[in-house]
Amino acid sequence: MNNICGLCGTPLTSMDTLLGENKLADNHILCNKCLNEASNINKDVVNNLQQFFLPEIRGIILQGKIGETENFGSSQTSNFQSPETPSFGFGGTVTRLDDIQDQIVALNARLSIFVNSEVKELVHILENNEKLTAIAEGLTIPAKVEGLLFSTQRRVVFIDKKLFGNVQKDEYLFENIRSVDHVESLLYSTLKIFSKNGSVAEFKLHNKNDGKNFCNAVNQYLNGTISQSASQQQQQQQQQQQQQQQQQQQIQSSSFNLYNMQVSENPFQKPADSNPVQQNSGIPKEAPEVIFEQLEKLGKLREMGVLTDQEFTEQKKKLLDRL
Repeated sequence: MNNICGLCGTPLTSMDTLLGENKLADNHILCNKCLNEASNINKDVVNNLQQFFLPEIRGIILQGKIGETENFGSSQTSNFQSPETPSFGFGGTVTRLDDIQDQIVALNARLSIFVNSEVKELVHILENNEKLTAIAEGLTIPAKVEGLLFSTQRRVVFIDKKLFGNVQKDEYLFENIRSVDHVESLLYSTLKIFSKNGSVAEFKLHNKNDGKNFCNAVNQYLNGTISQSASQQQQQQQQQQQQQQQQQQQIQSSSFNLYNMQVSENPFQKPADSNPVQQNSGIPKEAPEVIFEQLEKLGKLREMGVLTDQEFTEQKKKLLDRL
């Protein structure tokens, strides 16, 4: 039987283990202090404790801590700054392991105490820029090695920490995976990873829903639904910048053509009329279809941003006066 609290690590007393009332679904036991803290945040905990797993209890208390911190911060004056690093853990600053455990909680993963050592080992296996996208407990087929299977945004990894501290690690990079599939049975699911060289890695996952979740998470990256590299994002940004530059060039080109078009077509310049009678009679007159064509060009220039509304109104008036 466990003799320490699965959450805070303090030794359990006889009151904590009385009648097994503080036991969780994964056989972890909580001390009365941690149980009361979780129950104060979520009333369902005290009535259905044996249906909760330790990561779920940790997530409940974590959300409570976040809420308290946000309320505390909103009540302070704007010129007050705390010199301490904010922490949502249980005393002390947030560690890399805390961050990984929070990711596991966010994935709604149900892991037993048998993979606690593997979870701790993730601190040394995951790189700083890697995030968990799926995680499950299971064993390899046909070797039947018990361990932890997880995926990130670039690979799938199976790890098993041995009794003497050495770690078995099988890694499958997305660039070498052809497809991922799963088959559900009554109590568990089987996950298969097909590599491009023809080999197949097979795992039996203890929770039958884990196979489907794992496939969905990995296939999103394999099918390109989620960007797999920062270089692809940079290429998209460069394409957007090029499109903006092309639009600017089109506007500048339109502006240049406006001021360099023939006098008869330019609404900003009055054409020299060869008829001295028209010149002496004031504003020269032109055919309506010519004026309407120039009005249409003016409207397009305003839509492109070459002309302001005021400039458009002035030139429109000059053209209408020439009807």
